[in-house]
Amino acid sequence: MTSVYINTVLSAFLFWTCFCRLVRTDGNTHAPVRFAFWVLAGAAMASLAAPFAWDYSPSWPALFLLAAMTVVQALTALYWRDGVPAHFQKCECDWEVHP
Repeated sequence: MTSVYINTVLSAFLFWTCFCRLVRTDGNTHAPVRFAFWVLAGAAMASLAAPFAWDYSPSWPALFLLAAMTVVQALTALYWRDGVPAHFQKCECDWEVHP
């Protein structure tokens, strides 16, 4: 039962970090970046629901991987405080055609 509680907390936190990033994105954010966060948010929701919907008991390696993804999201949040990082944004130069 402990693994279910750990899974629930980590999955909810991972979803929250994805949500926080997605609300900062817009049409100027590269589509693959938005897609990646949508996929990760969906995986977090599936992980959150699995123990309750399908009587799934997460293994320790699965929890470790979930914890690792959550730590990466938490640490990289520093780069998102002022909005989407510049290298994830389309710039004016993307629209220019160079000979």
